[in-house]
Parts: sequence; C-alpha cells; structure tokens
Amino acid sequence: MFGIFKKESGSVTPSAEGYARHSRGWNDVRTHLQKSDSLRVLDFGSTSPANINYLTSLGHSVYMANIVQDATRPEWMKAPTTDAPEGAAASFDVDRFIASNLDFSGRDFDVILLWDTANYLPPQMVPALFNRLREVLRPEGRLLAFFHSRRNGSDSSFSRYQLSDNDDLMVLDSGNFSVREVYQTRQVEKFLEGFSSVRFFLGKDNVREVIAVR
Repeated sequence: MFGIFKKESGSVTPSAEGYARHSRGWNDVRTHLQKSDSLRVLDFGSTSPANINYLTSLGHSVYMANIVQDATRPEWMKAPTTDAPEGAAASFDVDRFIASNLDFSGRDFDVILLWDTANYLPPQMVPALFNRLREVLRPEGRLLAFFHSRRNGSDSSFSRYQLSDNDDLMVLDSGNFSVREVYQTRQVEKFLEGFSSVRFFLGKDNVREVIAVR
C-alpha cells in the first residue's frame, strides 16, 4: 500500500498512546528535517496521522508505504519449478513484489523512515528492498532503519513508531507479525553497500539503529 500526504491535506487525528523510546537515529533525522525545506519523506508502516501532521507541519511532503502485511499474502509465493528437488518449498516472488509494492511512480525521496520493516519480511527479499530504496533515495538523502537482535520478547513485537519533537519515539502496537530473521552487523553493512556513509547506534532494548546517507 502506498499513500501520499502533503501539507494541503490538513490535520488528521493523532494515534493512540504508546510508550516512549529514546532514539539517537531519530534525533539525527529530526534535526535534518527541522533544518531543511520542502523535503519528500517516505514513511514505512501503517498510516500514522500523527506522523503526517508532524512532517507536514514542517513543510515536507509525506508518502506512506506499508509492506509487511502485504508480504504475508500467499499470492507472492512461487511454486517450485519442474526441475526443483522433490519436496522443495515454494519461494517468495521478490521481483514481482518489489515491482508491485515499491513502485513510486517515478518519485524519489530525501528521507526514508524504514524503521524495523526488514525484520518482518521474507529474508530473500531484504537485499532487494535495500537496493530499491537506494535507487529512490536522492543524493545526500537519509535512510533510518532499525534491526532487532532477537526474535522474541516484548521489544520485538511489530510496532508503529510515532514521531515527536524530541529524541523520543512513541512505540505503538501495530499488528500480530513475528520477526522472521535477525541480521548481524556485517549483513546490514552488506545491505547498505553503495551508500556513502553508514552509522550504527545500539539501543538499550536490543535494537540497533542505522542511518545511511546516499
């Protein structure tokens, strides 16, 4: 699902309360947003009225993409080929999913808020996701991504990250999806090859934050 929200769209109702999470990555991106004019922001996750209000109040355009739920649909699974070994499992159709769900009609972006989306996607599509995001990120643009370091626990539940005017994000429950894969630092660095700089921040809740600059 891909939605567009611009300043002229007007205010919308804020989300329900969650719990606050300190984020050094958000601090960096927030400072960039506050110092810049008329940026184009791509925000992953369920539609967030609070995020739309916050970003448009700064004069930026907001685009929403929610792909975790779409990736669970059986229509994206490919049956084994005729020459596959007996008992081979179906595979995820990465190319078709990317073409259908990450087609931004020629738009590119200054800031991409990916959050922890990658942990909840089929592992075989994660490298293609980062390749696609690098393609649509403008030069000097910023990508903010989170990575869980464990599969289970209260801090690995699928959440919506609500923006604020300080270093804290409000973390809201956003559906019953499980972490599909945990990625080590070297794997993340591999995903982000081609970016001009990459910085890691380790949170107290077993979440690594990464800011990559195109």
